[in-house]
Amino acid sequence: MEKQVVCVSLLLVLLVALSESSAAKICSTQYQENPIPIKWLKYYINQEITDFCNIKATIFLTMKSKLVCADPDADWVKRAKETVPQIR
Repeated sequence: MEKQVVCVSLLLVLLVALSESSAAKICSTQYQENPIPIKWLKYYINQEITDFCNIKATIFLTMKSKLVCADPDADWVKRAKETVPQIR
């Protein structure tokens, strides 16, 4: 029983560490210049300014699993965010 508790505890620590490190890997540093057709966009997340990320951005995931970083104040981004679901 003790072995199971240790294994589960270790697994939880690893999952937390992995989730924190993978979130830090996605960081926009510049915006996509050209608008992307809304039908190509699958989901989006909002990026805030942090020590690691120096700009506010909207990061879209396209249907082809590409990440597109966009200016959250751009008109096309505002329109896309009304249609595309947000990842929470």
